[in-house]
Amino acid sequence: MQQGRARPRRRAVIQLGVQRNIGFATVLDVAYVGSVARNLMWQRNINQVPYGANFAAANQDPSNPGRPLPINFYRPYPGYGTISYREFAGSSNYHSLQTQANRRFAKGLQFGFSWTWSKLMNFAEGNFNDVATYAPLRAWNYGKGGFDRTHNVNINYAWDLPRASSMWNNGLVRTVLDGWQLSGITTFMSGAPLGVSLATTDNADIAGGGDGVRTVMLANPVLPKSEQKLTRFFNTEAFGRPATGSFGNAPKDVFRGPGINNWDASLMKNIGLPMEGHRLQFRAEFYNVFNHTQFSDVDTAARFDVAGRQVNTRFGQLIAARSPRQIQFSLRYSF
Repeated sequence: MQQGRARPRRRAVIQLGVQRNIGFATVLDVAYVGSVARNLMWQRNINQVPYGANFAAANQDPSNPGRPLPINFYRPYPGYGTISYREFAGSSNYHSLQTQANRRFAKGLQFGFSWTWSKLMNFAEGNFNDVATYAPLRAWNYGKGGFDRTHNVNINYAWDLPRASSMWNNGLVRTVLDGWQLSGITTFMSGAPLGVSLATTDNADIAGGGDGVRTVMLANPVLPKSEQKLTRFFNTEAFGRPATGSFGNAPKDVFRGPGINNWDASLMKNIGLPMEGHRLQFRAEFYNVFNHTQFSDVDTAARFDVAGRQVNTRFGQLIAARSPRQIQFSLRYSF
């Protein structure tokens, strides 16, 4: 492995915000937050053969017509395998509108609301991610970051429920129905950017070398919400098999995976005991309280036969889900 000359990473962050008290013990905060990073590490295989090298006449095996020699014979540095050259040449940028509204606990109610509308673009997810050596770098590697989420909405709240004894004032009602608090966290979030992988039934060498092969984009793969199904989350007809000698044109991210729509809540009651300083706390916690089916993965593996037909029957199907509703109860004794 060859190491590129280290350069200091540079990062610039810009933040501009406005806060305002809008009454009802609530403060509204609206801000633009952006950052740009330079000199991020990535790595390239500098001993990769160019596109079409496997098809070149000079690289054919004279003892086995129609097949190339072992690839190490005609690499840029013959006799060696992969040589990963690490260099500080990557970059990323992030832009966001961040809004918050927070109410201090007053009159038995507290809540917080936040919404982030953002976009993150980069060339590589981590220090040792490979980037293209021969393919157009910007078209092949530049796109949405793996943890980019267009929308991220979070709501939290705590509410002291009205006392039932204000209507029915007796000892049983005060003991059983008074002193309850409802709290929770609700999250709505866009899905992660996803790409589509490519395989063939005939294991064809489509590009003859280079940085790899991607599908050909024939149409927009994003379906309207009304057309998305369990068995067809995106437009599977939007992808085709590239012709021999080409390497496709699909970007690294072509659509977004399933998002999050989750509600967690808890119900709590403090119970005083006759002994001073002793009390019980009962808590019931509900995760995914409405038991929404929240899918977490989709099959993105396109597989084509010799005729160019896509033959993976699960392609485009939702194949995994997040946790269903979970309920737990606890009783705490404090003294």
